[in-house]
Amino acid sequence: MKIALITIHRVNNYGALLQAYATKIALSKYGEVSTIDYNNRHLSQHLDLIRFAPSIHGFKMFAHDILRLRSRTKMLKLFRNFITSKMNLTKPYSAQDLMDGKASGYDVYVSGSDQIWNPIIVSPNTTIDPIFFLSFVEKNVNKIAYASSIGNHNFNDGEKNVVKDLLSSYNHISTRESDGKKKLEEIIPQKEIHHVVDPTLLLSKKEWLNVFNIKEREPKEKYILVYSVPRTELLKNAVKYFSEKLNLKVIVIDSMLIPVTRIGEHIKDAGPKEFIELYTNASFVISDSFHGTCFATLFGKPFASIVSKARSNRVVSLLNLLGLSDRLIHEESDFSDLKLDIDVNKLEKNLTKIRLESLEYLDTSIKNLN
Repeated sequence: MKIALITIHRVNNYGALLQAYATKIALSKYGEVSTIDYNNRHLSQHLDLIRFAPSIHGFKMFAHDILRLRSRTKMLKLFRNFITSKMNLTKPYSAQDLMDGKASGYDVYVSGSDQIWNPIIVSPNTTIDPIFFLSFVEKNVNKIAYASSIGNHNFNDGEKNVVKDLLSSYNHISTRESDGKKKLEEIIPQKEIHHVVDPTLLLSKKEWLNVFNIKEREPKEKYILVYSVPRTELLKNAVKYFSEKLNLKVIVIDSMLIPVTRIGEHIKDAGPKEFIELYTNASFVISDSFHGTCFATLFGKPFASIVSKARSNRVVSLLNLLGLSDRLIHEESDFSDLKLDIDVNKLEKNLTKIRLESLEYLDTSIKNLN
């Protein structure tokens, strides 16, 4: 079976790239998987060495990239190498190329995970990108959605009509968040919508270590790993609180010029392998990233998941599935209530359960195609 996957893959975001790879691995059980190398410039610009746009934000981005040129060069090389060596890419396609049928000839097309259905993420003018809804695929060809995410976006009436039309020809649909499932059920009630886990969770800890040939080891010095995307004040305060409470060194992994707060080590040039290594050997994790939380659970690490109530649906949905909603940090008063250890056996049992349920959806979806 020839399978075509479209997802967010040309980015320098650890979670986005690793979810794309995990989706490809999960689908490989059923045939040869090609990742459609769709060049959505709003996303792929993040792999440019120096980014620039004629705006205040564009000038800031330009200056930021210049000032961290050395670390950014190394980091982007690692990301590009992973993308080209691991993702089995088609040749690059524009939206028009795809609409012209240049990626035809596959038995099934899969719209993958991450926030591909969130217009705020995939478009500079916050409009729906129909390519991520497989608009370029002929109506009578098999289509599956695996863990495609809306994020925290609420479709307006016009968008609902567009989404309803785009999803009408899908054979099977699943989404990553429980509230996303409800939103889609309201838009297209004649379709059964499934709730599944993020693709990163479809691989076990052992499988992730094998991907990168990593061996678990005792680090020279125990540390708290901090992986931050929005870098909120709450996260800064959490780092200070838990580093003092645990009396551990703090390592921050991100590509920012200046660390989120006073720390022991700031790693700005890590690739996907280094990201996994840092999670493997951490003693505690603090993250305000959805995928940061995913990998903390995968590796059985005690963690604090820092969330904004307005943007918490992705993490809340995951931790509710795992019975770990007590790891959510909404405000500073939650710090002292968080347990500093975690029941690894219970976590692994719950993780295995939801992994198998999601793999069963994928298996049933592919085996029941036309």
